[in-house]
Amino acid sequence: MLKTLNQNTADKLNNSFDAGYANATTALARMTGLQIGFNKFHSGFHRVGEARVDDPTFLNQGSLLLTTEIFGDITGKSYLFLSDKEMDLLTVGIPVGKDASINLKEEFLKELDNILSASVITKLSNELKVKMYGNIPLLQGKTLAKIEDTIEDDFSEQTEAIYINAISFFIEGHPEMKPGFVWVLDSSAF
Repeated sequence: MLKTLNQNTADKLNNSFDAGYANATTALARMTGLQIGFNKFHSGFHRVGEARVDDPTFLNQGSLLLTTEIFGDITGKSYLFLSDKEMDLLTVGIPVGKDASINLKEEFLKELDNILSASVITKLSNELKVKMYGNIPLLQGKTLAKIEDTIEDDFSEQTEAIYINAISFFIEGHPEMKPGFVWVLDSSAF
């Protein structure tokens, strides 16, 4: 971990992310009608290429990956990981649709990621007193890469140091389901 950034910055980021995750959890619970919570399992500053995000509860290869690019005063990216079972649970009420060229379940998941990311960005922006925006979410498809490799690919040409904050959601009555939500910010803004 990088020692150059003071503990106050780390504490402020952690508190801001916690407020954002609470906001996202409320939005997810309203959308699904399920009781939702979150567990933080990682936060800290790292050099790109040296980050280790060790939580086997969601870092399953073969998860569906959705990403949202973050821009403004602070840049970065959010990563939402969903297993097949989690995707099925979250899209259970979504119809197939009449137009075969449009997958309504995938469109719903992109909108879900948009709402979750916006919920966190709003709190981060307000708490940190910066301008932050999220781009249109992208459905990357099934990922076979480790999160660390994905982060390195996404950030190695942008910056030397990053801040990572990661949670897994938990869904009451579904203990096996733990969608992962990983945030990576370019730490040069701090």
